Parts: sequence; C-alpha cells; structure tokens
Amino acid sequence: MRWLLAMVLLLTGFGCRKPEPAAPPQARLIVRFLDRDAVLDLAAAPSEGPWRLMNAGLWEPLEIRWKPGTPRIGAAVVGRTAPDWVLLEDPAQDAHRVVMRGPCPEDLARRNERMDPDERDALGLLGVLWVLSWVRR
Repeated sequence: MRWLLAMVLLLTGFGCRKPEPAAPPQARLIVRFLDRDAVLDLAAAPSEGPWRLMNAGLWEPLEIRWKPGTPRIGAAVVGRTAPDWVLLEDPAQDAHRVVMRGPCPEDLARRNERMDPDERDALGLLGVLWVLSWVRR
C-alpha cells in the first residue's frame, strides 16, 4: 500500500511541474478568407518556396507576401469561404492544420439581425427599386 501511495505522489509531482516557456514564434502566416482568418505561428522561419492550400480536396498554390523582420510575417488572401480549419503545406511539404479565428458566420448573421426596423424597411425599399430598374431594361 505504501508503495502505491509513493508511486502516486511521485507521478503527481512530475505531472504538476510548471510548463517550460515556449519560444516566441519566428514567423507568422495569416491566410485571409472572406469571413475569417487562419493564423499559423511557426517556431522557425520557413524556407523559401511555394506554399499550397487544400481547397475542395485539391492542393492549390498559395501566393504569400512576406514582410521582412523578426518575426517574419506573411499574408495571403483567398477568395472563398472556409470551414473552421484549413490545411496548408509548406515548402518542406509538411502539412499544417490551422484553426480559423474571428467570428463564425452564425455570429455575423446574428449581428446583422440587430438592424433597426427603419433601416430594414429602407433597405427593402432600396432592393425593390433596384429590381424595378433592372426589370425596365
């Protein structure tokens, strides 16, 4: 029994150590989608070469603009909405799963529902006028 208690205390002691501080990222890649951003922090600066993005099951090239400095920051703009995560492939062909940041589409829809009733009526009237002008052509 004492032996078991000593093992539990020993394991608890190692499990409760303070975490070692993580090194600050050497590079950050931001992929901007229509609705949210994907941010990838890299421990080491990436090598030069093409990056790719998994889009609808196919790898597509990703055009990244890198800014000089430390940490190195790069950004790419992708013209489609994305799920809650995306896959990126770096020049060394390592795949990275990146979780999206920012408000989800449901939050944006709820935020848009808070429009004043007068504003909604004005937008509705504007829409009707646009449709009528389009039909006249």
